[in-house]
Amino acid sequence: MRFLVLGATGRTGVLLVKKALDQGHQISALVRSAGATVDPRARIVSGDVTDATVIAKAARGHDAIISALGVKSISETPTLITDTVRAVVESAKTSGVDRFVVLSAFGVGDSLAKASFLAGPLFRTVLRKKYADKAASEVLLRASDLKWTLEYPGALNNRGDSRCTEAVLEDVTKTPIFPSTSRANAADFLLRSAVEGTFIRRTAVVMDSK
Repeated sequence: MRFLVLGATGRTGVLLVKKALDQGHQISALVRSAGATVDPRARIVSGDVTDATVIAKAARGHDAIISALGVKSISETPTLITDTVRAVVESAKTSGVDRFVVLSAFGVGDSLAKASFLAGPLFRTVLRKKYADKAASEVLLRASDLKWTLEYPGALNNRGDSRCTEAVLEDVTKTPIFPSTSRANAADFLLRSAVEGTFIRRTAVVMDSK
């Protein structure tokens, strides 16, 4: 299959791109600079991820867009995720690519109510602005006609592949005090969902299990 990846140079994106290429898929990586470090087997497309025209051109002929995009500085790019999602939604009108798998975070939107008594305050304070951007983007996504999937991992870590649980957000009743997810597991879910067409128009909570 052919996938356009946003956020391909990030720590989760790098794992996603490698995993997809190792499985024989074709990857196009939309990056800000043509000189960005990306797996040499991938096709590099340089451009702005918030530009619908750029995304539409890059996405044509692909089976899905997968976003592992993160925000390095919320003060410099306070609406990056919202602007990117808006561009992807708009791009589908001309690219014909309506499958979109997105890495978000547990604690965003309705998942905040399911957070523990210790994690909840952290999401409401330290991560408030970053999560507000993600939540706003997801309002746009849910109102669109895209076949979207949202992944809500816990705090990302650099452990390798490990056991994890996957559940639709509505079915989650109990979570760890401080939920965490390895980037390897987060990347694996993004790819499998795109390949297998699972969790369409659903939010999946993906967390490492002991």
